[in-house]
Amino acid sequence: MSPARSRYPPPVPLRRPHRALVGLSFGTGLLAACGGDLPVEERIATTRVLAVRSDVTAPLVADPKPDLGVRCQALPFEGVQLTPWIVTPTGPLDLEGPDFDPVYIACNLGPGQGLFACLKSQLPTALADIPECPVPSFTDLDPMATSLPESPSPCVLPADGSDDGKQDFIVPFAQTLLIGGDIEVTMISQSPSSPTTAECAEALLADAVDLPNDCLYTVLRVPIGPIEQLLVLAKMFGVMLPPELGTPPDPADIPDGDRNPRIVDFSVTLVHDGVGSELGPQPRGAVIKAELGDTLVISTSTPADDLQEFLVPINGGADGNDVQNEALDGAWFRTWGTLLSSSSDDIMSRNEWTLTIGQQDEDEAPPDGRATLFYVLRDGRNGVDWWWISVEVPLPPAA
Repeated sequence: MSPARSRYPPPVPLRRPHRALVGLSFGTGLLAACGGDLPVEERIATTRVLAVRSDVTAPLVADPKPDLGVRCQALPFEGVQLTPWIVTPTGPLDLEGPDFDPVYIACNLGPGQGLFACLKSQLPTALADIPECPVPSFTDLDPMATSLPESPSPCVLPADGSDDGKQDFIVPFAQTLLIGGDIEVTMISQSPSSPTTAECAEALLADAVDLPNDCLYTVLRVPIGPIEQLLVLAKMFGVMLPPELGTPPDPADIPDGDRNPRIVDFSVTLVHDGVGSELGPQPRGAVIKAELGDTLVISTSTPADDLQEFLVPINGGADGNDVQNEALDGAWFRTWGTLLSSSSDDIMSRNEWTLTIGQQDEDEAPPDGRATLFYVLRDGRNGVDWWWISVEVPLPPAA
């Protein structure tokens, strides 16, 4: 179980960009901090996108490992659902509410391209000039064609018929994706205190230097593959691939796709006046009654099997592959209070959340007597999971 590192972590201006997610928000909290202390990374003082998760919801074949996490790495013609994790100073943002109105722009990243490189290369443009992504179909494939199909890029993912704030789409069968590319998805949305989504999109797509405060801009990578499975699919569909991609491997040699890690336990012990009471496992969104000065000791766990082995090409594959293991990266955030640590890195992690005024908190007690703790777990690649709990405390009498 990884110990907490420091009771008072130093201020951090911005979290290191993660391969699976790059936040492009320029909120008022960051701009206002330029003349003084930078905002503490762990403190949720404005609306923020902490993560976006991709789940393969409609696989081509039954999952051979159903006891593991859901795949985030997809194959052409599979259905994928994107779920944003957006938080506010009062708790998670209601994705079905009027304050969230996202548009998702997909772009086919070439092998080795960095996030936002695809859409950035097309700027300036206008949302009205970006076509809607066609819905891929097996009928698009022509074994007699002299070239591989290519979907429009960038394109706007069409509405999926649901108002849940999530985005469902089908992965296209495109040449860029077959040779090692991924799908870049840019999410643009208004937030409770920002301009409209249309205005937010207009500024970003115009390549403006200054973006509107509080607009939500997030770029994520939907990984495509494994490439060994892509070779098998191409052969199955009768599509001729460039010979340099190699031949389809034996099915037993196809590696498992990248999967999301799982938080399977989130247990809490409430410490009051030095005496601990085990509250046991808490569901996502649990609300716990406590008092100012109490400490919540939190233990989380992730199955060891969720840490996958994966291959990293050496010199572009010319010198073979290096076998690496995923490594957990947990990040803790709070709307009010004091955290023992803002990070963890073990399959079993422990943290402490003390209900006392924390660094850069403005009030001696949480506003309206309620504070929220958020936990985001990443696996070092594209997998992510999250949890949150809230605490209600009686407010001290007004002076």
